[in-house]
Amino acid sequence: MISKSLTHNQRTVRVLFWLTLLMVLGLSLWPNPFNTHSFHISDKVGHFLAYLALGGLVGVGWPVKGVRHVLTALIALIILGGIIEIAQTIPWIGRTASWLDLLADALGALTGLTASRRLFRR
Repeated sequence: MISKSLTHNQRTVRVLFWLTLLMVLGLSLWPNPFNTHSFHISDKVGHFLAYLALGGLVGVGWPVKGVRHVLTALIALIILGGIIEIAQTIPWIGRTASWLDLLADALGALTGLTASRRLFRR
């Protein structure tokens, strides 16, 4: 149950986080959802932007007050990215795992978390 002390904005951001997470999972695990070359963007840019959004939403929706909280959220998002990369090795998914994808995930999450922390200091 969501605490009564949460603001309406925090609740909204948390819902947006879960919706974004579902979208990232779907795009990451669906067999080749669309050809990124047709959009002229790098796969790594897509990873960075997805985790930038997730990190930013975590930073705004949950209290990320100190370095320990930022590191905990960052590690959780990196683990999520790692699990997705491992899942992409399942043959029927038809995707490939990449350490560079995981690095792009980590850099996006770190950027989102630090930006949200600086923009929305409590």
